[in-house]
Amino acid sequence: MQLEPLSFFGEQDHRVDPQGRISLPARFKEIFRGGIVLTRGYDRCIVAYTPNQWTAFASQVASLSLNRAKNRRMRRMSFSAAYTLETDRQGRVLLPVSLRQYAQIGEEVVIAGMGDFLEIWDKEAWVQESMFLEEEASLIAETSEEHQ
Repeated sequence: MQLEPLSFFGEQDHRVDPQGRISLPARFKEIFRGGIVLTRGYDRCIVAYTPNQWTAFASQVASLSLNRAKNRRMRRMSFSAAYTLETDRQGRVLLPVSLRQYAQIGEEVVIAGMGDFLEIWDKEAWVQESMFLEEEASLIAETSEEHQ
């Protein structure tokens, strides 16, 4: 299946099985048949990319100058924790222990679409993030508009 830009949207609840796997939402299983790249997200979540999306993201990060400490940290955050994985026949993917620990993933997760990638959140952390988004929606919109 050819991935269309901004095709990841919506949110779904899922359970982490005893082996540390999650089942991807049905509509995304085919997209990730060619592999999936998982790494740390900025807000204590796990980010999931298709290999092509990862290549685009990684190219941007790799182009950052190493002369700045923030850029080196960005590289460390993104690359040192990245895993290239395959989904199984049921469309499940193993969440590596280090990423589960980083994102404080428990037994329940929320998979949230972010346009061109997915975020995997611990359920309780997502509830908190959602509450913040609801409370700050107007301010977020105003700030976003200022940066256009």
